[in-house]
Amino acid sequence: MRTLVTVAFSVFAVVTASLATNAHAVGLSFGAGLHYLYALGDIDEDNPDLSKNAFGLIGSVQYAAPVVKIEGNVEYVFDYLGTDEAMWEPSAYALLGSMIYGGAGIGMGNIDGEWTDPWYALRAGVNVGLGGLGLDLYGTYRFWSDEELENVTGDDLDSITFAAVLRF
Repeated sequence: MRTLVTVAFSVFAVVTASLATNAHAVGLSFGAGLHYLYALGDIDEDNPDLSKNAFGLIGSVQYAAPVVKIEGNVEYVFDYLGTDEAMWEPSAYALLGSMIYGGAGIGMGNIDGEWTDPWYALRAGVNVGLGGLGLDLYGTYRFWSDEELENVTGDDLDSITFAAVLRF
């Protein structure tokens, strides 16, 4: 499964890179990167089989409107909180600022075909120019309460996340 996800992610990156030149003319940028999640609850103490750490791959599209940037992401988390379950997470953000920015967003997870309750996030980051590319480094605080997942973890799922996304 990981090989399939890596191949799909690579194809996404190549296709979007080929479209990037025309996309920039209308204010679109595409990105691909890595995402780390750290759950803040006491899940390790309540259930030693679980982990507070999760890593994922993230794909992103961002539209720069005159005042606000609108961003859509899809993330694939390999092993969510040590449950041995993969999770897909679509999300959307409204962002203010350019090089240094902040904003808010909403998302939800899909584990084994089941949708979780939505989470809400505050985000802050910095965009670093790299010639024709850009590096988007950001952190979020996610507010997430989901009864089914709380039954597994024994705590709410509030978390902090860090990401590095290469934009083209």
